[in-house]
Amino acid sequence: MSWTISVIIICLLLLTFTIWLEYRRDNRSRLAWRIIAILIAVAALACIALPITYQGKAKISKDTDAVLLTEDYDTDSISTGYKIIFTIDKEIKRAYPKATLLTGIQDIPTAYPNVKQLHIVGYGLEKAELQQINIPVTYTPPAAPQNILAANWQQNLKAGDLLQVQGKFNNTSSKTVKLILRGLNTSLDSLNIPTGKITDFELTTTPKITGRAAYTLLALIGKDTIEKENIPVAVEPAKPVKVLMLSASPDFESKFLKNWLSQNGYVIAARATITKDKISQDFVNMEKQSLAQLSPALLNKFDVVVGDLSTLKALSAPESAALKQQVQNGLGIIIRADSSGKETSWLQNDFRVSTVSSKTLSVPLLLQGQKRKTLPINIEPSYISDRNNIQNLVFDPQNHILASSTLSGEGKLVFTTLHTTYTWVLAGSGKDYTALWSLLISKAARKTQPVSNWTTESAIAAVDEPVILQLQSSTAPGKLIMNHSIVGAEQNPFIAYEWNATYWPQNSGWQITKNGAGAPSWWYSYQKNSWAGIKNFKKITETKNYLDNVSKFQTVTKQIQQSASIEVPKMYFYLLLLASCTFLWVERKLNA
Repeated sequence: MSWTISVIIICLLLLTFTIWLEYRRDNRSRLAWRIIAILIAVAALACIALPITYQGKAKISKDTDAVLLTEDYDTDSISTGYKIIFTIDKEIKRAYPKATLLTGIQDIPTAYPNVKQLHIVGYGLEKAELQQINIPVTYTPPAAPQNILAANWQQNLKAGDLLQVQGKFNNTSSKTVKLILRGLNTSLDSLNIPTGKITDFELTTTPKITGRAAYTLLALIGKDTIEKENIPVAVEPAKPVKVLMLSASPDFESKFLKNWLSQNGYVIAARATITKDKISQDFVNMEKQSLAQLSPALLNKFDVVVGDLSTLKALSAPESAALKQQVQNGLGIIIRADSSGKETSWLQNDFRVSTVSSKTLSVPLLLQGQKRKTLPINIEPSYISDRNNIQNLVFDPQNHILASSTLSGEGKLVFTTLHTTYTWVLAGSGKDYTALWSLLISKAARKTQPVSNWTTESAIAAVDEPVILQLQSSTAPGKLIMNHSIVGAEQNPFIAYEWNATYWPQNSGWQITKNGAGAPSWWYSYQKNSWAGIKNFKKITETKNYLDNVSKFQTVTKQIQQSASIEVPKMYFYLLLLASCTFLWVERKLNA
């Protein structure tokens, strides 16, 4: 027989016996009140013997609630009576000796089984650390730090390419912050960040030297430097681009383009029609050869073809077929639109041109990748229609498209409605002319197969931290040497052509990786305190996202509550028993 049933039977017997005694008394006054008092007394006695509970919201005790201190924690967050305080940061342990230093968060359930809830304060944890959590967690994120919160740039460039440093900066101060991109002790570009908000930024420059270099990104308030970071860039010598120019007759646009190409080290062959049966041929930086008939073998020697649409459409059938075949194999074409009649060809199928009027306009242009506008230039109001399969390259102030590109097999077609770009040179604006044609040629030129290089999984590799390097190759890497250490590489079990290697850099600066007898690869390692804003903002974001996405971690209020069976305090039943017994005793004394 269970304890509960035993108590109920005993109490029922006691209740029956005491009520029978009251009925036997000669004095029947206040009999109802006496029976009520007996009922209350016996019920109180039963409640004292049995656990009486109810479902409710019970506050979790501070004894079962712990706090984890991470970088930049708020001291107010640990002044509310937490008895259990953890950290996994040795620096925080030194600054706050009361905190218990953990080797890993996964140890909490076994080493501290009474901890039922962990509250994270500060910048939070990295993704790998978050995955070790196995108890309910809450997080109070701090405000985003006043630093660079994001930054991106091309770490490998070809000579002549534009270096673009883009990112976000959070200016929480009351003063304007000035961002400066420096190189070789010279300010290359700058901009101002307004107060009180997160602002996108972009700084650009064209590296003047080849090789490895580290530019500097500075954040200044007045004369005070609040952040200084390195921007490592490796600039490879550019392989001369081989250009074949085709024109129906000599003109100023072709003449100035040929001169500019020769002055900038391009390899040039030019063919122009003088009469029906006579052509002119010019060569710069290459041996002379016949250009009378375009063949696959001849076109395979060039990286890009430049020609008017009418000239390209007038090619013979064998020449047109050879050109189309080589475009499929990677050759690029820059097509200058003209009034070549209504007959269309494969060269213009992806480009729809609409002419608004015949009136010439003088407008500045905006080039892809450039922040500033060019000097005004005369254009015909013939615009390219925007489509999903084209990339727009040149715009007027009303965002009309004047040049765009599209893929064709492995090659590219670049289409432009500009005809008088040489007037920039005549007006002394060679910089705009160079920017335009560098853009068009770089978009169209045949792409060379990249050399197999090891790249870092994280853009910010730091000293004394594991760096994962990746190689995409169809063959297994040879003997892999990082600086002077031999490192093993593992094949990705899910991606057969990807190989990974882990390395712990000991020094900051450029690191060298050699794969067997192949060419060395270079990557950069930072000091541990570099890019603090990016690292801390990433921790905040990853911690918030992790808790949002994991269902077992529920958001709770400051006053943490949980549903539980709560036992009614026994004191209430003792008071009822005492009151009932007191009433029965006094009543008998008064009526004795």
